[in-house]
Amino acid sequence: MSRFSRRIAACMLTALMSATAMASVNADLLVNDQGQPVSAAQLSGQWLLISFGYSQCPDVCPTTLHRVTSVLSRLGAEGRALVPYFVSVDPAHDNPAQLHRFLASFSPRIRGLTGSPSALADARRTFGVPVRGAGGGFDHGVFLYLVAPDGRVVETLHPDLSAEAMTQRIRQWMRASTVKS
Repeated sequence: MSRFSRRIAACMLTALMSATAMASVNADLLVNDQGQPVSAAQLSGQWLLISFGYSQCPDVCPTTLHRVTSVLSRLGAEGRALVPYFVSVDPAHDNPAQLHRFLASFSPRIRGLTGSPSALADARRTFGVPVRGAGGGFDHGVFLYLVAPDGRVVETLHPDLSAEAMTQRIRQWMRASTVKS
């Protein structure tokens, strides 16, 4: 990802955080898989690994979430600083309880986000995630976004990367950040 693209992505994440903060005023907000509103403060200041999908996805989403679970395991204690979020693209079906049940089969560390159609559309626009209905399901973007504590998207990861390669890239970013601090 180029420096220019990273700046744009950081601006988009800031917009997502601002939209989340403003959403509490409009009651048009993201909620986690426990049914709690998610504030901008909860998304900032930590490493995030964000993916988009839906609980009824037959193949791509489960494969991606297995990969995320493997990455968390490989990172070990170092991975405690990384918060993985799975953002729904299907607000009609992915209520908090459904997301919680779905994500529990992968890792208790993966947090789900859902919400109103407009709140989720804002989140998708923030990361440039394409979505379109297809045969009762959805075709959607498959990338994972590694977001630094300062809100910059520092790497866009394809889910076809091996868990080892993904872990190595995430670890490099996290360690480089620690060295600079």
